[in-house]
Amino acid sequence: MAAAAEAGVYMQAERKVILCLCYDTNMLQVRQMLLEHFGYVVVPTSSVEAAGKIAEKQCPDMLLIDNGHPDVDFEKLAAQIKRRCPNVIAVVLSPFYYSGRNGNGMIDRFVAKDDGPAVLISQIEELFHERGRGNDRPVN
Repeated sequence: MAAAAEAGVYMQAERKVILCLCYDTNMLQVRQMLLEHFGYVVVPTSSVEAAGKIAEKQCPDMLLIDNGHPDVDFEKLAAQIKRRCPNVIAVVLSPFYYSGRNGNGMIDRFVAKDDGPAVLISQIEELFHERGRGNDRPVN
């Protein structure tokens, strides 16, 4: 489905900021290294509360949530952040496919973890291309 991903292929003039939430700190580091390798600015956190506070200070371009996080209702978190940052793209990494589900309209894309890093990067790039925008400002 996706071509082999190469560093720099997806880099754009304006670096996109991805707020990455994952309970597993080792996997969080791996995702951070992968995303940074492709030119993204990554704000990593393993805390749901920290993710909300980060979004209050600066709206990220994307919220990337690992749905294996034991303490997160990903739909509720996406809704909370989208109230403050309406243009944020919300992506959920899942161990399985969510056919036809959109998280009450709050989730822009579900990506299966088993699809691997090349598919994740291509899905992220596709979403940014579709959206065609930069950082938005927090709503006051």
